[in-house]
Amino acid sequence: MQERDERGREVLGVYSHSLKYQYQFGERGSSYRQGTYWFVIRLDEERYSVQPLNGHHLPSGVTKTVTKEEFLQYYTPEMEYFRKHTAPALESLREKLFMGRRFFDMGRLDKAEKLFCSIVLQDETNIDANTGLTEVYANQKRFTDLRTVLDRLFGVDDLFREQQRHKFNEFGILLRKQGLFDDAVRFYRKALEVNPEDDHLHFNLARAYYERGRKDSCLEHLYECLRLNPGLVEAACFLDHIEEEDAKESGS
Repeated sequence: MQERDERGREVLGVYSHSLKYQYQFGERGSSYRQGTYWFVIRLDEERYSVQPLNGHHLPSGVTKTVTKEEFLQYYTPEMEYFRKHTAPALESLREKLFMGRRFFDMGRLDKAEKLFCSIVLQDETNIDANTGLTEVYANQKRFTDLRTVLDRLFGVDDLFREQQRHKFNEFGILLRKQGLFDDAVRFYRKALEVNPEDDHLHFNLARAYYERGRKDSCLEHLYECLRLNPGLVEAACFLDHIEEEDAKESGS
């Protein structure tokens, strides 16, 4: 199996896990069928990412990294399980996400919401579907529903991992543009707990604080952004703008 995920990493498929069963190289099939099932991605030659499957045969929940030695000792390939259950479930999910995004781009928000909701029913922590719902609810000004999804997303640690940086940057910008400055601040602060050296996070948090009217906090993160990346033109221009505002206020 040589499938690749969206980041180009090698997908190994579904494996079962047992502390009592050691897979022997060259063994045909697996006699183990009663333990937990895990979706496995090879990170590099020495590390593997494993994520448990939920009742819908989809990878869901917290991922963890195991060493090559641990992986070879305790994880057993379940190719037939992957072929019959997980592969079709993943393909169905991809189709729903594609159609959901397409309906959203067409302005057919009700249909987009229906598809994103159907995914969340199968995988409550699916980042793409939940993010899609936030965009639908933001456009419909359904802020109570939006905050429900936000609270769910804040509990998904995977969202704030390094590999999701492009997603949570876009997501925070969406919140800020919708005028949800407190939620944007909350979102970026959570992301910074995982990525404290991310200059763009500090820049976006500075903008959210500025819109919130908290100039001191804005400048704090703007300075930190420029310390991390002195060449970020947008941050330098933003700082110039704030300094010009301060000068005008002082002059008046």
